Amino acid sequence: MKRSKYKKKRRICVISTNRADYGHLKKIILKLQSDKSLVSHLIVSGSHLSKKHGYSINEILKDKLKICFKVDMSVDTNYASSNVIKSLSSGLIKFQKKILKIKPDIILILGDRYELLPVAQISLFNNIPLAHIHGGESTSGVFDEQIRHSLTKLSDIHFVADKIFAKNVMMLGENKKNIFIVGSPGCENIKDEKFMNKANLENLLGLKLLKKNLLVTLHPVANRKETLSMTNNLFKSLSKLKNTLIIFTGVNTDINSDIIYKKIIKFSKNKNFRYFKHLGRNVYLSLIKKMDCIVGNSSSGFIEAPAMNVGVINIGNRQDGRPLSSNILQTKPLEKSITNSINSIYTGKFKANLKQTKSFYFKKKTSNKIIKILKNINLKKIKRKKFIND
Repeated sequence: MKRSKYKKKRRICVISTNRADYGHLKKIILKLQSDKSLVSHLIVSGSHLSKKHGYSINEILKDKLKICFKVDMSVDTNYASSNVIKSLSSGLIKFQKKILKIKPDIILILGDRYELLPVAQISLFNNIPLAHIHGGESTSGVFDEQIRHSLTKLSDIHFVADKIFAKNVMMLGENKKNIFIVGSPGCENIKDEKFMNKANLENLLGLKLLKKNLLVTLHPVANRKETLSMTNNLFKSLSKLKNTLIIFTGVNTDINSDIIYKKIIKFSKNKNFRYFKHLGRNVYLSLIKKMDCIVGNSSSGFIEAPAMNVGVINIGNRQDGRPLSSNILQTKPLEKSITNSINSIYTGKFKANLKQTKSFYFKKKTSNKIIKILKNINLKKIKRKKFIND
């Protein structure tokens, strides 16, 4: 790789707060840590350090990546708004200490998790350029929408997945000179992934795939009453399925996630039901390949699933605003609607649509593009923002 034109080695600090962002960032972190022309640091925080969410930090350690610091934001509590505020306050103080020890030239973040807000604030007040991946996207059904756009305004370098997202970032007033269309690193990783075969997957997870198999990943929406209704209707629909293996993955750390978690634990008594707090990226993607469909409201249904030609039943409005690929069935959070959609995925029409699926997020050499820009972008005056007229 081309050496940076700067004599001093540029210091890049990557922040990972959960299993999802690590799945996207993994290849970037690997390349950064092996690049001798850079000094790379990794800070791990959020649900990576949570017992309730499966200690996903173990996956990072298994990949033999060097972790510079761990920042415990205490996310194991019930996710009422007061506890989220407490977690953010704790993170602001702890991240500040660690980041100032590292003294990075650039901080790199990905996504729209609230745990990243303290990092963005620290970047601003310490005049450290902030690079953000996956900005410009829309999920109007949850708080993530406002958080993502806030991170965009606090960021200086924008790595977006597609031109439609670049346009949205420009609409927020960001300079197009600092917006780079690179694709989704998570989609790039899929193309290089070595998937597990059926026998090894069944042996590892201690299960047997049936004739019909569904992977369910459900996250809360902003309104507690709507989350409860959506969750109850989904489980009513799932409970009526016959000869179907239902695999549930862990919920995130959002407000109201306790509703879903409690329902999962109660439903786990079902014979053909399995729950995994954390699967790890390779196991998760290998499992998706063997599923008839992903059911729920996770962003992986919009980003990873189209790149794998796997069907998706997207429930409710959590992901409203994301472009719909032909593999996605948009479904109301009602029992009958969910049941009808599950029946639809086994039809010839839907299977034909899967073959025509195109991803809005995949671009070639995403990680290489990101690293090249991080190494060579001129950081002088980059934090001076002006209104953009064109």
